[in-house]
Amino acid sequence: MRALRLSPIAFSLSVLLSTHAQAETIGDARVGFTAERVLILDGRSFVGRMWHMPGEQRHEQDFLALKPVFILRADRTVSELVLPQLHTVVEFVLPSAVAVLSHPDLRRPIGQMSIDGIATTQYLVENDSPEGRATGSLWLSRDGIPMKCVGKFETRNGKLSTIDWQLHHVKIGRQDAVLFEVPRHYTKLPLEAAAPLLSMGIAPAPAR
Repeated sequence: MRALRLSPIAFSLSVLLSTHAQAETIGDARVGFTAERVLILDGRSFVGRMWHMPGEQRHEQDFLALKPVFILRADRTVSELVLPQLHTVVEFVLPSAVAVLSHPDLRRPIGQMSIDGIATTQYLVENDSPEGRATGSLWLSRDGIPMKCVGKFETRNGKLSTIDWQLHHVKIGRQDAVLFEVPRHYTKLPLEAAAPLLSMGIAPAPAR
């Protein structure tokens, strides 16, 4: 099956927040946690919940009637979109633009702030890549939890995306491993069936 490039949700969750060069997760926190995630992408608000363990994440998005679940893992080149109502799963590829902020050398500390009761360090983000230019600020807790991010990403063809991300009600602790697994009886949904169901702009990734 061909993987998918999924937008706008997968793009909005990843373009400014990866903090590890090879990780296919959003941030690289060193502890397990769960939190409410508020994302504003180009003025549109998306509220959901996330669960994190080092190297793996689950995002439940209150978006569309299907209420999709995104499972991301640092050791895999593709991520998984789970549609529980249909007992199906679709593979998708996080955008290559995620790499523009992935290396720690791209950030420098510029201040401190308490966000939702958690102490964070603010880092300046500014980077050019073959895909485009990213600028903004990222607030990380001492455990690497991405509590807040504001910024923009402009592609080489001039398309601009703005992102405002913040976590609330963070609860640190070990998360159940089953949260990061796709039920075995779920069926992989073909590309042709997934696109109209999701009503999103989806294009095939390069064949593997």
